[in-house]
Amino acid sequence: MKKIRYAIIGAGTMGLEHIQNISLIKNAEVVAISDTHNKSIIKIKKKIKKKIIFFKNYKDLIKKNIVDVYIISTPNFTHLRILIDLLKTKKHILVEKPLTINTKECFKLKKITKNYPSIIWTAMEYRYMPPVSKFIKKIHNKRIGKLKMLSIREHRFPFLKKVKNWNRFSKNTGGTFVEKCCHFFDLMRLIVQSEPISVYASGKQDVNHIYERYRGKRPDIIDNGFVIVNFKNGARCMLDLCMFAENSDMQEELSAVGDKGKIETSVPSSQSGKKSSYIRIGIRKKK
Repeated sequence: MKKIRYAIIGAGTMGLEHIQNISLIKNAEVVAISDTHNKSIIKIKKKIKKKIIFFKNYKDLIKKNIVDVYIISTPNFTHLRILIDLLKTKKHILVEKPLTINTKECFKLKKITKNYPSIIWTAMEYRYMPPVSKFIKKIHNKRIGKLKMLSIREHRFPFLKKVKNWNRFSKNTGGTFVEKCCHFFDLMRLIVQSEPISVYASGKQDVNHIYERYRGKRPDIIDNGFVIVNFKNGARCMLDLCMFAENSDMQEELSAVGDKGKIETSVPSSQSGKKSSYIRIGIRKKK
């Protein structure tokens, strides 16, 4: 079997993570990288020893036609433009979350990709984290009976610095509930196996980035909130988000309650130093 050749468009933090992950896969290799930011390219070159072709403009990469798969890990607001150009290649595409920054762009992509001959995949990594994956499997296997309630709590550190501080403004990211929390709304739909019928949300920017200024403008991304989602099959889900709680041992905690019992799991914080997560199941006593 020949090696699958990957190209990374966007050589920042997530681009580097994709490169490292692909290096672990047999019969897969990154052969090309495109990025407009010199510092990102220099950082990648220091970490990657093998020969890779670099491009300043992703359109030049496309013209070369040297890869089987494209990975987009650029700022959120650039995804649609790059995707439209990549569709002409008819190659497989993996795009970092969120797919786009608003529903209008999503509907446009849905329309123009209707008969696309290859895979277009949005990277939703939380589905595949070992404790979360085990959590989902046990719920779907009815270990706690029929699911009634799902709660996801993320208490973490503020948004990291990005190139040109693009992630400080909702117009670039889609807003915090899109940029960060799309992971959790995706998990809700995956776990509940139904579609939402109503959403209640409250959020605010209370602590983070308030005193920062970029070209005279103050960041407008919220840093905490609650969201309640009601699903068609009767299940209810809640998200509890706080992005000024970096002292938490567990960055994410998930709890699901069914008519037979409860299951809990967690994802450790990268800043707390705690390494292990947990899975706990409690079954109700039969009356």
